[in-house]
Amino acid sequence: MVKEPKVVQKVSVARSPWWRRFMLFLAVGLIVGGAITWLVQDHVFATAEPHLYAVGDVPAADCILVPGARIYSDGEPYPMLVDRLAVAIALFELGKAPRILVSGRGGGSIGVDEVASMRRWLERRGVPADCIQEDPLGLRTLDSLRRCRDVYQHRSVIVASNGFHVPRMIFLGLHFGLETHGVVAPPLYEYSLMTLIKNRGREVLARGRAWFDVYWTRIE
Repeated sequence: MVKEPKVVQKVSVARSPWWRRFMLFLAVGLIVGGAITWLVQDHVFATAEPHLYAVGDVPAADCILVPGARIYSDGEPYPMLVDRLAVAIALFELGKAPRILVSGRGGGSIGVDEVASMRRWLERRGVPADCIQEDPLGLRTLDSLRRCRDVYQHRSVIVASNGFHVPRMIFLGLHFGLETHGVVAPPLYEYSLMTLIKNRGREVLARGRAWFDVYWTRIE
């Protein structure tokens, strides 16, 4: 008796279309990326929060650090930089520090030199010239804090900047071993919603980079 050969039936397994797999990977990536971003932001804020003070309550320090920002073509500071400089004067007049360190881009034309713009603005409002220090190489917040310690030999600092910026400044200042206190500059102008969104969105990325610099590249 001859056995008939068995017929093997092939069972085809339907695969998900490529776009469904791509959307799944994208969703997972967004969830993981969002979680990491939230953790980084929360860590920076939690580190900075104990070192935030009102103008009248902040401890005395070696200097008040004002980071640079955009200036007009005629050399006048933009409103957000004016906010920073105004609170620095308030701190100086209260005797919170004997000098103000203005740190940003230096040199070049009048519409580019941030530190010269800040000096002029402060001097016109009564801050003595010899109480102002210029750091023309503070091109990043990280540079400003590191040079505050290494070049200008300060051991304690009051960082004065806009609310979205101060936590990152405190975070970096503490990393560099500075006794760092932060004061948020109250807005003297009414900013548009788009301006606020742009600055806060950019700061989310900047905090991530600062965290990466501190804990991954371990930059000193």
